[in-house]
Amino acid sequence: MSIACGIDIGTNSFRLLVAEVQDGRLHPLAHELVTVRLGEGLWRSGRLSSAAMIRAEVALARFAATMASFPLHSVRICATHAVRKAANSREFLQRVLSLTGLRVEVLCDKEEARLALLGALSALPETQLRHPLVLVDVGGGSTEIIRQTVPLSEPQVISLPLGAVGLTEEFGADCQGMRKKIRAMLDPPLRSLEGKGPARHNSLMIASGGTVTSLAAFALGLERYDAQRVQNYTLSQAKLDNLVARLTALSPGERNGVPGLAEGRGEIIVAGAVVLQELQLALACPSLLVSDAGLLEGILLSGAQGRHGQNSQNDPLSL
Repeated sequence: MSIACGIDIGTNSFRLLVAEVQDGRLHPLAHELVTVRLGEGLWRSGRLSSAAMIRAEVALARFAATMASFPLHSVRICATHAVRKAANSREFLQRVLSLTGLRVEVLCDKEEARLALLGALSALPETQLRHPLVLVDVGGGSTEIIRQTVPLSEPQVISLPLGAVGLTEEFGADCQGMRKKIRAMLDPPLRSLEGKGPARHNSLMIASGGTVTSLAAFALGLERYDAQRVQNYTLSQAKLDNLVARLTALSPGERNGVPGLAEGRGEIIVAGAVVLQELQLALACPSLLVSDAGLLEGILLSGAQGRHGQNSQNDPLSL
């Protein structure tokens, strides 16, 4: 048994997990989440703002202090869409290294998708697994769609710049404009998947990421987020439609006050939920299985398994 740490530097949230790893299963020892909104304004400026980088540094300094409390055998720290796309990524990575001593790896979109699949599958019991399966991970800056036809096969991956933060900043409360863009971006890549086999039928649809876990917590009426109750929760199309209707009837401030949602999630959750709605319709899946585990768990597991940094984004940005 070893103790490993993974950190996910997302466009909206930063997350840390410290866990014992035994036979591919995780036994959590510490878990932290901070809403940083690193990608705030990125879709307009193409850069990480100074304020966002300062918030990031504060969060990562806190994570470094937590990590120091454990005898860690492996550490993997990964950044995703916001750092991948920002013109000033190198400045940010160098600042983080200088201030916290943490070396950050920038994931390419394909590796991000593979790690999300690794994490989600690690938390599913054998009885839940069936193939083909499609995993969708709606993040703050991008959405990954991963299809695996048979166990352990090479997954087919689509990564699209459809994230809850970017869509919210671009469209605000204009859900119809949002839907039009999402549909236009989804159609061509999903057709390519269909051409390689039946992507829209007989597939188990699994969803991971902060949007879908927050929706599950809202549907369950949780006063505080409970990962065990969220894991394996099933969202039908009717349930998802009902949740979106209820959320759009609230202001962003009112949504932020909904119990069970992480800080600031109410401001962006409608955009993420609309992406999920459109994916569920496009893939013709009557229900989706919610996975509390995903990218963060995949980052930790891959580091513990010695697969550190194999598919980073052409390492000039990884420090």
